[in-house]
Amino acid sequence: MTNKFPDSIKLLTDTLWRIKDKKDLQNFIEDSFTPKEIIDLADRIKIFEALLEWKSQRSIANELELSVTTVNRGSRILQYWTWIITKIFKK
Repeated sequence: MTNKFPDSIKLLTDTLWRIKDKKDLQNFIEDSFTPKEIIDLADRIKIFEALLEWKSQRSIANELELSVTTVNRGSRILQYWTWIITKIFKK
């Protein structure tokens, strides 16, 4: 990643934080990202949820029709950032 990353993440966070209405947020996402980008992010969220339910990586890959490598990437994120992911997806 380049040195633009810190400013970019701040801009994205600040922008999303300003959107208070769920429908406005949905419209912003649809207008700002490609269908593939939206699907990829949604898949990542589904992976986090399934991993937090202690499902195996292979069963998650089969269920979501993803590669085990993709699921493994989500698993690695959880290894280092479990506190924020569990806070967001706590049931």
